[in-house]
Amino acid sequence: MKIIVISLRKDGHGAEEFAPYLDAEAKTALGFVADDFVRELYSIQGGRGAVSIVEAESEAEAREKMAELPLAKAGLLDIQFYPVTAFRAIKPLADTL
Repeated sequence: MKIIVISLRKDGHGAEEFAPYLDAEAKTALGFVADDFVRELYSIQGGRGAVSIVEAESEAEAREKMAELPLAKAGLLDIQFYPVTAFRAIKPLADTL
């Protein structure tokens, strides 16, 4: 199952609160890429957070895995999950070719 995950920094926290976790956060995220859990990873402009395209058996599995992020453990992220499928018009369009 493909899931779009949007991880946003919680408001009301200064950069100094995030700083101690950033190296471990990057290491964990790169481990997720190496494990083929995270298929695509993007930074949101302005340092507001990240967008990940993940592959998991279920949304629950994706939630468990993302909860391992150091910033998530520290309560500094709001994480949203959006399971997606291929756009419904793709199959009918392909059938016309």
